[in-house]
Amino acid sequence: MQHEKQIVSIILLNWNGEKDTVECLKSLRKLDYQDYVIYLVDNDSRESSLKYIEKYLNESSYNSDIITSDDLNMYQKPDDVNLIFILNHENAGFAGGNNVALNYLIDNPEVTDYVLLLNNDTIIKPNLIDALLDKLHTDEKIGFIGVPHYYYDNPDKLQTIGGGFIDIKHAEAIACMEDKDEFDFITGSCIFMPIEVLKQIGSLPEDYFMYWEDVDWSTNARNHGYKLVITTDTSIYHKEGASIKSYKRIYYHTRNRIWYMRKYTNSIKYYKFLVYMILFVLKTSTTAKNEDDKDYAKTLKLGLKDALLNNKTII
Repeated sequence: MQHEKQIVSIILLNWNGEKDTVECLKSLRKLDYQDYVIYLVDNDSRESSLKYIEKYLNESSYNSDIITSDDLNMYQKPDDVNLIFILNHENAGFAGGNNVALNYLIDNPEVTDYVLLLNNDTIIKPNLIDALLDKLHTDEKIGFIGVPHYYYDNPDKLQTIGGGFIDIKHAEAIACMEDKDEFDFITGSCIFMPIEVLKQIGSLPEDYFMYWEDVDWSTNARNHGYKLVITTDTSIYHKEGASIKSYKRIYYHTRNRIWYMRKYTNSIKYYKFLVYMILFVLKTSTTAKNEDDKDYAKTLKLGLKDALLNNKTII
């Protein structure tokens, strides 16, 4: 379907993932839908990562500007600029980095009509935006839209349909492999929404640093009465977990799922889950035999401790 000219703001986050970022930018340049602006936020990467991206931008067909995050609110974008490279002064995590651009759009909603949060380690299909807009226009209650993810290294294998469900008893966010009418959450690597939805629900919750912020954000959207859906008329290819080490994943998943439960469940469900988590950590610690098992148990204990003490440790 042909769509009237409306601006889509595409948000990408780079943290020392310059090759992934450039490959993603190359795929975005092939979009059928041309009325977009890319907000590429760098999360305080090393100098070589910045130079790699700057070199690509200078040689590409993008019309780009480079500014600091501190100067973003005063920035007046020229009409011909379709990519803004925003240099953040710290590694603010997934939520904090993306929020540099999201908060700017909330404060300046007149500059865009739609927002697409997209991981930098993804490759898109040219019909991505058109398919998302087609789906959005089927129901005025739709808030978030996701798309199927296929493995980058195995493009015929489905990674996730783009949404999932929450096992609230065990605080597990379970990716779904088949389409449903609605989902509990949309996978954070690709979330599309109208600017009006973003204005109502606000930007990503920053306490988590990484993991569970997309589940929290989705829950917030559902609590505002919005439907979370996916479209199967397009898809992306995802290099899952390209920059995340396993123990970081364990730590943040342990800590953040406890925080999510404390925020969104009643006291009975929360304390039942807490007992379950404590017993699980104790069992894992007492049965650990080799060094890998002991490191795993140590990471679980650290995540549990920081969750209970509300420590926002970054590891």
